[in-house]
Amino acid sequence: MGRDATRRDSRASELSMLTAHDIYLFREGTHGRLYQGMGCHLVGKGGEGGASGASFAVWAPNAARISVVGEFNGWESTAHPMQARADGSGVWERFVTGVEHGQNYKYR
Repeated sequence: MGRDATRRDSRASELSMLTAHDIYLFREGTHGRLYQGMGCHLVGKGGEGGASGASFAVWAPNAARISVVGEFNGWESTAHPMQARADGSGVWERFVTGVEHGQNYKYR
C-alpha cells in the first residue's frame, strides 16, 4: 500500500468504534464490553467511498507512535500509522481498507 492508500483511509476519528461514553467508562474502569471497540473489527462499506476494511484500536498511553502491520500491507511498518485519540485516553486508532477476515496483524 502506498501513500495514496494511507491518505484515503486515515480518518480514524470518523470511523472509530469507540464513543465518548465508551472512553468515559474505560477511564473509570467500569466498561463491561470494551472488546467491542478495541482490537480489530471488520467493517463493511465503512471506509471512504464505501470501502470495506478493518477498524483497529489499541491502548498504548506511553507510545510516541504506533502502526498496524499485517498480511494486508506486507508487514510494512510505515504503511498504516495509527492516530492517537484527541481526548488523551491513550487509545490509538486506524481504519485500513482491504483487510479481510483471517489476515494476521500486529501493532508495532
